[in-house]
Amino acid sequence: MKKTKSFLKNGKALRILLSLALSVAALVLSPDNSAAVTRGEFVAGLFRELGYEAAPEPLFPPDVPRGHVYSRQIGSAVKYGLLPKDNFKPDASIDRHDAVRLALSMMGWGFEASLCESFESLPELYASGDSVFFLAAEMKPPAPSALLLDGATPLTDSGQTSLLNWVRGCRKSVSWNRVIPFGGTDFIIYRQGVACPGAPNEPGPGNPVGAARNEPLYIAAVAVHLLNADTRIAFAVSMGQERAALSDFSRAYEPIGAINGGFFSNSHPLGSMLLDGSPASKPLEGRSAVGWNNVDGSFAFGPGFARIGVRTPDGFVQFDRYNVAPQANEASFYTKGVMVAAAGAALDALELAVKDGIVTERREGSWGNHFLPPGASMIVARGNSRALLERYMPGDGIPITSDWDTPSFGGCTDVIQAGPMLTRGNQILRDKETFKDDITAKRHPRTIVGTDGERVIWAVIDGRSSIHSRGASIDETRLIAHSLGLSTAINLDGGGSSELIWRGIVTNIPSDGKERPLPYAVLMMPKGAPLVQQNSGINYEYGNYAPPAVAPESPSNPGEAEFMDTYNPNAN
Repeated sequence: MKKTKSFLKNGKALRILLSLALSVAALVLSPDNSAAVTRGEFVAGLFRELGYEAAPEPLFPPDVPRGHVYSRQIGSAVKYGLLPKDNFKPDASIDRHDAVRLALSMMGWGFEASLCESFESLPELYASGDSVFFLAAEMKPPAPSALLLDGATPLTDSGQTSLLNWVRGCRKSVSWNRVIPFGGTDFIIYRQGVACPGAPNEPGPGNPVGAARNEPLYIAAVAVHLLNADTRIAFAVSMGQERAALSDFSRAYEPIGAINGGFFSNSHPLGSMLLDGSPASKPLEGRSAVGWNNVDGSFAFGPGFARIGVRTPDGFVQFDRYNVAPQANEASFYTKGVMVAAAGAALDALELAVKDGIVTERREGSWGNHFLPPGASMIVARGNSRALLERYMPGDGIPITSDWDTPSFGGCTDVIQAGPMLTRGNQILRDKETFKDDITAKRHPRTIVGTDGERVIWAVIDGRSSIHSRGASIDETRLIAHSLGLSTAINLDGGGSSELIWRGIVTNIPSDGKERPLPYAVLMMPKGAPLVQQNSGINYEYGNYAPPAVAPESPSNPGEAEFMDTYNPNAN
């Protein structure tokens, strides 16, 4: 996992090779005539091999009486979220497919199994074999090849022994990764570790990737080749909402991929933002940013502060606010694609509609909404700022300039400020920037963006679950980024906002147990595709996966989930 670009590039080719290998194995294996195994018996064996403690208050499925010989193990597994609360059929025999699926579920890999089943809907992977078996064969260590044949065959005593031996090895160390290329992107997935229900969730020393603690860790990413695919920013206002679920964006725009972006407060982004070349949010001092240009394929990382405004012959008018009304002597910028109207402008305000660097309309302020003309942004100025802009009339060019701390952002069409910076030039950094320990020192779900020198890679690290993925502190996230091969990377918004959709499939588990509404999303689009809505409405699902029966694990502090989104060190 040192470099994502070294991952497998063709999932279908791997499946063909695995199919051939398993077919050859089938020819040399002798029939297994030992006794069939029941579902309850197998779960009890898995529970023992994985070293789980009995839950103090088990949750029993409807068809598992308390007096059943395996009720303690089954009820504890349900309590931990390893098994569903539905009827379990403990005395029914189990076939090989269900045995492998059950082993994965008991190790905390139920989501990965269902995700692989969801991938079967993709044309290049359709009907290429038993997806659960292929997952088990790709894992390190792989499941016994003799059992990855004919899923309808009943599991016998000898097969159970073989599977339990495999699970025993996975308890010591287990990992899996896959790469699926599509449309100028590479979808990358990495998973390690087994469930550790009830164990403390403190950051450990060193890199959690491959660590001896074998804690559960899940990472999903989309690598974008900017010359072959575009990365765009879309705001929920375009769908008539202040904030929307990521699946709403995916449904509406039909991108290749969609991911959450930087920090936000209510419906406004926090920190610098360029949206198709237009400024969209107030820069914050001391925080890093990422920028890119879809036209020439360039990208940049660095300090994200800038002075943005209009350089007039009589002085510089800095934009003090974005998408909200200015105070006395201030100027505000209302961004196309973010706002549809300039609400609440004072009567003494001057309003200049701007499109492609040209003033298209000039208006006086009034109470109520002044709608932005189609395709135009708007400058609203009062007092001293207004005086410097009085000269501009419809048809005049108006020089909106940006003085960036990172000059290369001047060549970017899109910029998102977040932070802190994780790596730069293959070096791991340690600066917390302006963030407090509640965000940096504790384990949370994370969203990050970086580059391996060729591609821009957007990734989520799931967290707040002792079953699926523990999350990461900022120091651990730095090491994870380095393991992903990201020579330069920054942290984005995390917590319950962290979510990644690829080709309509939700590829991670948001830690709130449901989607968190976002003011905007980052979309990976086919090259040259217009940012135009194709559909409306919600089409949200975890592929074929049913989320755990138990409630998601809460942050350590009340309100911490929202705090991840709203912390603003420069707020008054």
